[in-house]
Amino acid sequence: MNVLPTYSGYRKLALAIALAMPGLVLAQEVAPAAQVLASFAVKARAQGHLTEADVANPTVTSSYTDASTGLTHTYLQQRVNGLTVFNANGAVHTDASGKVVYFNQDFLAGAAAVAPSATPGLTPEQAVGAAAKGLSLPMPVALQRVTEGRVADGIVFNKGGISEENIPVRLMYLRVDNKLVLVWNVTIAQLDQQHYWNARVDAQTGRLLDRNDYTVSEQTTFRQHVMQEQARRKLVPTTAAIALDAKAAKALKNAKGAKGTTGVANSMTVIPVPFESPDLSPRVVVPFSSANPLYSPYGWQVGDTRAPSAFYADAYSLLSSGKQLTRGNNVAAYDDNATTVTGNGNVASTTNSPDGGANRDFDFAFNQPLGPRDPGNLAAGITNLFYWNNMLHDVMMSKGFDEVSGNFQYKNIGTQGLGNDFVRAESQDGSGRNNANFSTPVDGSNGRMQMYLFDNTGANALTVTGAASAAGSYRFASVSFGPRLTKRPLTGRLVLVNDGVSADGGDHGCASPFVNAAAVAGNIAFIQRGGCPQLTTLNPRATNAFATKVKRAQDNGATSVIVFDSLGTTTNLVNFGGTDTVGIRIPAIFISGADGFRLRSAILAGATLNATATLGADFDGSFDNGVVSHEFGHGISNRLTGGPANSSCLNSATGNQTMGEGWSDFFALWMTTRPGEDGATNRYMATYDNGDPYAVGPGFRRKPYSTNFAQNNYTYAQLGTATGRFQETHDVGEVWATVLWDLNWQFIYRYGYNADFFSATGGNNKALKLVLDGCKLQVCNPGFLDGRDGLLRADSLTNRAANAGLIWNVFARRGMGYSAVQGNRVNGAPLVTGIVQAFDLPPGTPAIALSSKNGATAGNALEAYPNPAQNVLTVRTQLTSTVPMQVDMLDLLGKTVLRAVPVPAGQMQQSGVELNTSRLASGIYIVRVTTSGGTYSTKVSVQH
Repeated sequence: MNVLPTYSGYRKLALAIALAMPGLVLAQEVAPAAQVLASFAVKARAQGHLTEADVANPTVTSSYTDASTGLTHTYLQQRVNGLTVFNANGAVHTDASGKVVYFNQDFLAGAAAVAPSATPGLTPEQAVGAAAKGLSLPMPVALQRVTEGRVADGIVFNKGGISEENIPVRLMYLRVDNKLVLVWNVTIAQLDQQHYWNARVDAQTGRLLDRNDYTVSEQTTFRQHVMQEQARRKLVPTTAAIALDAKAAKALKNAKGAKGTTGVANSMTVIPVPFESPDLSPRVVVPFSSANPLYSPYGWQVGDTRAPSAFYADAYSLLSSGKQLTRGNNVAAYDDNATTVTGNGNVASTTNSPDGGANRDFDFAFNQPLGPRDPGNLAAGITNLFYWNNMLHDVMMSKGFDEVSGNFQYKNIGTQGLGNDFVRAESQDGSGRNNANFSTPVDGSNGRMQMYLFDNTGANALTVTGAASAAGSYRFASVSFGPRLTKRPLTGRLVLVNDGVSADGGDHGCASPFVNAAAVAGNIAFIQRGGCPQLTTLNPRATNAFATKVKRAQDNGATSVIVFDSLGTTTNLVNFGGTDTVGIRIPAIFISGADGFRLRSAILAGATLNATATLGADFDGSFDNGVVSHEFGHGISNRLTGGPANSSCLNSATGNQTMGEGWSDFFALWMTTRPGEDGATNRYMATYDNGDPYAVGPGFRRKPYSTNFAQNNYTYAQLGTATGRFQETHDVGEVWATVLWDLNWQFIYRYGYNADFFSATGGNNKALKLVLDGCKLQVCNPGFLDGRDGLLRADSLTNRAANAGLIWNVFARRGMGYSAVQGNRVNGAPLVTGIVQAFDLPPGTPAIALSSKNGATAGNALEAYPNPAQNVLTVRTQLTSTVPMQVDMLDLLGKTVLRAVPVPAGQMQQSGVELNTSRLASGIYIVRVTTSGGTYSTKVSVQH
């Protein structure tokens, strides 16, 4: 955690910037730095109706020069009464000559007048206790100061028995609407590794007022499975693999017992970039010489001859162990499955990483059916995780996520940026399941990636015996609370509950005690999902209702619970997340509505059914390279947005982390794009973890990523508070990732695809570089249109606006055009509030043809899809017109075969018009659109 000094006056602030730029001559830096702060003050006052006092003496959180663009990025926070204002941010970006080329701020006007006294009522020690109480954590024990300082600068306490890291505490102001509140900012890395809190408590009362989480997790409630006729992988039950767990731990101490057969020195056997999982590529030998010498000059692994001797001892406690482990300057990868309660996070251990031996041969036998705790599988997964984190480091550094901007390295190459913050990549983490997360504290503190095990729902089997109408094998999904089936088996008689109050005969379990409590006792409680609106006012089918039902069944003596979906026609399975906060001690599973109502009918007909659940072998998230890339992506977007010393600029508490989810999906898709693919190809997130066929999905998201509007028709209006609109973090992130994915492919169509990810050429490389540059330029806590504007500004500054028209057309196509309205993005307003989509372009920007293949023909700025069409063809365009557009379909002889009623330009831009092609003969046709500005056409195919 950085401790920021307090200064007064521009000259001292200039000195702070100069000191943050080692290697520069101080006398030469003072004047330009003073000019930067002076320019900020002038522009901020003109833009925000601020007083001179409002912009005087801001805190410089970070300032650095980007070597790839020549731009200097200076990030600021407002300061009042000598204290930083947490959520009042600004930035000024200058070129090599010192000219301000971009600027933003959201300082509070008249701040001094609404700021209370800077004298706190609580001591820093009391603030830690108040934060712990507000976060529902234990009270600190034996709390002691380890670093003294002024309260405005920060004081550091020991871990106090409640944090994985020392606890920084700092006095500051928090902006609440148009007032300021004096607060203590307290940072606690929760022991269960599920949260890394940066919390603000009232400095007078101790009440928790605000918090943001440096840990970004995936929502397991959105992990859905579409049941297949046959399991995609034929795997032995986990019960057979569990016995190997003790062997796995032993094998990592002597990895030779899990060795493969290649015997290639100085290499790893992994799923190589850009392949997403073992479903797409066999494992191959990758030499350690693959480490890019420009971005990893010390190599990837501690035993590399390029690594300075013994400088890893402090970081990894290797001492004289003589082991060659999956540890290096960029990442330490290790097994963290030791406990299912907290995970051990023990990066210093020399026994929880595979040992490549004296030859550094990291080849380990991989046999998926044996389960993830098989010694070879465990070592192979950790090695794969190590390789991908290193590749991500090098590739992203080549595009501008470097030392000075806050990347993850133990020892920096130069003198800029802070080191000692390699990624702790924790494989098979024991603190959760069916999930993954990444923690991004500020530069100089470790990033932490936690990859979990995932249920193999396709191989989970619920065996039911009894009546012939119900007997058979059924798929099921597990839940993240309560005991695992490996510890408490689910077996016994199925008893349909009767709560006496809910519909459908009372089988929803909405009240306790059950009418048939005596029958439920000692058996499996069979409960229908939903039907209990009193459990949640927002969603009767929500996860917390599920946990409450399980607890009620437990209270009625049930040995276990099976919940079936209330939608009887569905075959979807959901892995319910959530933390057990209600004392659940019995196992529970979830089955589909189609299966559940089949079993229910047999029970209601008088049948006696008995059931036994058997788990399939878990999937290891360390082999899903898309998810690994997604998690690493959170570190990128959090360090770049608002500068490396401020990891609170994608604040999940205000809804802005939704864009972080979008960037992470984009990075994952980008890293796993293979030569020969096309933008219209359906791409999915986490098909391996989800147990889905790669080309079929659905993965973790609601729709595939595709430039084909017939497959993914998301627009800006998908966000909002109306029924059916997206508000959840990952849902909203899908929309942002969709438009970034469109942009990536338009760049590829314009500049080509380059399989060399370190190159500056190729549309894919240019697009990634633009996205990273945009993150550096955009405002703190951005909205979608802020993100768009950051990309436009980056293109203007680095490419002389060569792609501005293309960027505008891509965003306009998805409803983020010139007249779109973002709504309020500050003071806690979620991103989904007050948005208005628009499909227009800035005056003077022409509508251009967005190239497309395999599903949508786009010519003269027209889209016609699907192509080939069968019964319905949708025609859409971003063209403008002062009169309604006439849409016709002609055969090759020029005869009009279909004509739509004239369509307003707004409708054509938003949803287009549908043409009924069911009566047309198969063949080639021409779609013609007549506007006030001219006539445009494109060819389409109809096939029946």
